[in-house]
Amino acid sequence: MPYAIINKIRMHYEVSGQGAPVLLINGLSAPAVGFVLQVKALAPHFQVVTFDNRGVGETDLPPDPLYTTAQMADDAAALLRHLKLPRAHVLGASMGGTIATELALRHPPLVRSLTLACTWADADARFLHTIEAWISLAYRVPVEERYRYVVYPWIFSPEFLAKKDNVEQAFQRALAYPHQTKPEAIERQARGILEWNGTRVGRLGSIRVPALVLVGKDDILTPPAFSKALASKLPRARLVVLPGGHGFFLEQADAFNRAVLRFLKSVRSK
Repeated sequence: MPYAIINKIRMHYEVSGQGAPVLLINGLSAPAVGFVLQVKALAPHFQVVTFDNRGVGETDLPPDPLYTTAQMADDAAALLRHLKLPRAHVLGASMGGTIATELALRHPPLVRSLTLACTWADADARFLHTIEAWISLAYRVPVEERYRYVVYPWIFSPEFLAKKDNVEQAFQRALAYPHQTKPEAIERQARGILEWNGTRVGRLGSIRVPALVLVGKDDILTPPAFSKALASKLPRARLVVLPGGHGFFLEQADAFNRAVLRFLKSVRSK
């Protein structure tokens, strides 16, 4: 399990496969292991880099009152430089999509293409209230109940939730992970989300790399309207709506991975 000192914190990362580099950035409180299905699909074709954002998984939990999106984008940039990767395809899911967007704005030479999944640039009041609620509940609700009753109803589609085996398998996988995210980390990342929201809309037109914007049709946390608005601001973006909820890259992994592979190979061939 490799580690590196990145911006004065110890960061955990993994590298799989060979070829053009692809950096995967996960969402709020989510460790790199959440991309296991994407790594399996992409690693035969690309060099896939995953990492735990600050505060999560095996990466340090620095004491800052919030982790800004710019700060986390700088972490990602520093990791690419540490690995001597001058340019990478960047995929971000949920909060990871905002980090990927910020990375493209702050460090454009590092970004070959953008894949932005279940994310946003300017979310609405319901989303912001939900994030505030999650901050509060992170301290008050045991981790088992947090997954089952706070997170899952928002991230999975009705079809997925209707099958109890799906929920139970997701629940057991989540609980089996030995480095559960602490409430402090959830709050610090979430405060960064709230601070960043809506502040970059006017600059999205400066992102000139090819972009794929993906969203689940049943996503109620970051609904398709968010992705449509985001794609409309990116000069070279294509919007694709797939089955599933906010966690569609888990519940519809095959369809998600196929769309990503098609896009990355199309960029590579140009």
